[in-house]
Amino acid sequence: KGRNFRTFISVRARIQFSYQLSKRGYTGKLLFDHHNKKLNLRNTDKDPKSLSVGEKSFSTICLLLALWEAMGCPIRCLDEFDVFMDAVNRRISMHMMIETTREADCTQYILITPQDASNVSPGLGVRVHHLQDPERGQGILNQ
Repeated sequence: KGRNFRTFISVRARIQFSYQLSKRGYTGKLLFDHHNKKLNLRNTDKDPKSLSVGEKSFSTICLLLALWEAMGCPIRCLDEFDVFMDAVNRRISMHMMIETTREADCTQYILITPQDASNVSPGLGVRVHHLQDPERGQGILNQ
């Protein structure tokens, strides 16, 4: 029973990973090695060592979205997921995350970023809370 469940999750994650990558015109695979407890990512367009930091971060977002889609969870949180992304990959990744949140009826998402989120439009099911930048040497948070 456990193997069937693991296989089901693996297949769903592989399909979702390929789908998420295709949104940027990339192709890739998730390779599960359950026996050795390893997961490998393959971007078939490029050697992984030649990927930019932004492309690696984008691939990581695709992996997260794929795993989230493959397994149900009522609350999903990410902190500083876009910190190493360039502006283009940040905008695209943020758009993908927001679209994913809109498609998930019974899941709450909390996305925390120190980056500018002005390109995220509040709307049905989406709230943006902007906190003031901290002051240097500030010992207590302002209320």
